[in-house]
Amino acid sequence: MSKIPIRTRRHQSGLFGAIAIAALALSACGSADANNETAGTSGELSEVTIGYFPLVHTATIVYADEAGYLEDGGLAAELTQTEGGAAAIPSLVSGEVDILYSNYTSILLAAEQGLPVTMVAGNDVATDDHGIFVPAESEITEISDLAGKSFAVNNLQNIGTVSIYAQLEEHGISPDTIDLVEMPNPDMAPAAANGNVDAIWQVEPFQTIAEQSGLERIGDMFTGPTADMPVGGWVTTEQFAQENPELIEAFREALERSANDLQDNHELHLELVPEYTEIDDPVAEELTLPHYDTQLDVEALQNGADMMEKYDIISEPLDVTELVVE
Repeated sequence: MSKIPIRTRRHQSGLFGAIAIAALALSACGSADANNETAGTSGELSEVTIGYFPLVHTATIVYADEAGYLEDGGLAAELTQTEGGAAAIPSLVSGEVDILYSNYTSILLAAEQGLPVTMVAGNDVATDDHGIFVPAESEITEISDLAGKSFAVNNLQNIGTVSIYAQLEEHGISPDTIDLVEMPNPDMAPAAANGNVDAIWQVEPFQTIAEQSGLERIGDMFTGPTADMPVGGWVTTEQFAQENPELIEAFREALERSANDLQDNHELHLELVPEYTEIDDPVAEELTLPHYDTQLDVEALQNGADMMEKYDIISEPLDVTELVVE
């Protein structure tokens, strides 16, 4: 099957460009504080900087810190909020952060471009916390109606592009009939309501905001060929992983404890999420909770990588097993 070019209303520049080159040059520096100790070896806490994008899904790391699970593992963690997607990768490679939350598509794209990234833990798997929305009384009522329409994603070279293309193909529609529009998540619902875009992809907490604003949900963003797809996880650099194996293991254990506490626990999310995001309690009360899974599903990740190659987001096949810390 021929590869499908991404059609957009704006051209996407090179994903990392010059900043990635500069980041590679800085990567040898690493994080001096983190590299001086391995977790728990001397009774002192090992310093580590963890970058996360403030979504509902990153409650895992916020709660791991607040509950003391990171400290229990010998980690003195500094949590810092980052940009989402590919924009945060240079901060990891330059050593500004040691471990980073990112969507898998951005991670795999970074690896394909030669950046020294490696995955250390999973975080969330797509369920009904990702929805497709249209304006009220729109003529679009199902996926097949999106042919010839505009559709907003937060990044053109991202998991949203992969999933919407795969769903269209399952309905017998060529992906090149859809007009993808790159747009920040907070801007999507107003754009749809004002008629500037026909349909949008919203992830929590933005999908609850979209519902409360009167938009109509026509389906899940991840279903059919992309059902239960791993969406986001934790990544570090090859050098950091090699030099800090005990720290990585302590991080994984703390993350898993946190995810187990958070799974299906609405009250805990309601207490926690408004603390580190800009959403208010009425939105938090209506959230659709993520499904957490801190294990890395290599088979599912490989399927995602294969779809990225199919849709020309990466230029050649990737072996995901080479990008996972054992």
